[in-house]
Amino acid sequence: MQRVFLLWLMLIPGLNCKQRYQIWRWALEQQAFQCNLAFLKLCAFSDKKQMRIVNWFQSGQWMPELQQISALSVVMIIDSDYPENLKQISDPPLVLFYQGNRNLLKTPMLGVVGSREILPQTKSLLRAWLPEWAAAYTIVSGNAKGVDCLVHRIVLGCAGKTVAVIGTGLNHSYPAENCALQAHIGTHGLILSEYLPWMGPKAWHFPERNRIIVGLTKDIVICQAKCKSGTMVTAAIANDENRNVWVMPGDVLNPAFAGNYALIYEGAFVLTAPTDLMQGT
Repeated sequence: MQRVFLLWLMLIPGLNCKQRYQIWRWALEQQAFQCNLAFLKLCAFSDKKQMRIVNWFQSGQWMPELQQISALSVVMIIDSDYPENLKQISDPPLVLFYQGNRNLLKTPMLGVVGSREILPQTKSLLRAWLPEWAAAYTIVSGNAKGVDCLVHRIVLGCAGKTVAVIGTGLNHSYPAENCALQAHIGTHGLILSEYLPWMGPKAWHFPERNRIIVGLTKDIVICQAKCKSGTMVTAAIANDENRNVWVMPGDVLNPAFAGNYALIYEGAFVLTAPTDLMQGT
């Protein structure tokens, strides 16, 4: 009953991750897991949203979609192997669609993220340090352009374990040029997405995706970040969720590393060698 209800929640249009989680918590308290119109009317949506959701329900379009996603590989918040670290964040994903090795969810994880415009210095440090980290952790990143995709490639190249948390459904890849890499990770690592498989990229998906990267880990490495960037959003989430933020050094005069030094000023840990992280804080 709960499994069907959680999948049904994923299909309700116009809800963000926070709203879905709030509805789930309320349903859990009430032990009410009915996929019906009466339940939807109890959710106190705004009039406009209520009308849209009622029309969606009455159209019946959700029924074949529910049947379709019920056959997919999913990890749910009620599953015993749902990562405990992820469960502790403010709005954990209720359902994660996945492709690959689900057992990696049981391993210690390290998040490594950074800019899409990756500099040679950053590439050199990642090639030198990642193999050591990959020997101790499953490396988590977002399969985005720049740092993310390089991280996955280096880890796979040294026979390490990697998880990519993507900002689209599993049927899509963003950017498109990372399609082959995503397929390779799906075979040799693990791809996770909280979005319905047919959903393409949306601007708000990526900050939502970042909270999952943070949630899977206790430590996150910021490789290269401008002051205003998605990487800094990830670092802010990590601080809010009481994760350890580690920062790679960079050229203090280069704006590409301005975010790194802002984070250090705020109390992030500085990495001078790969062993710094493995020795803890």
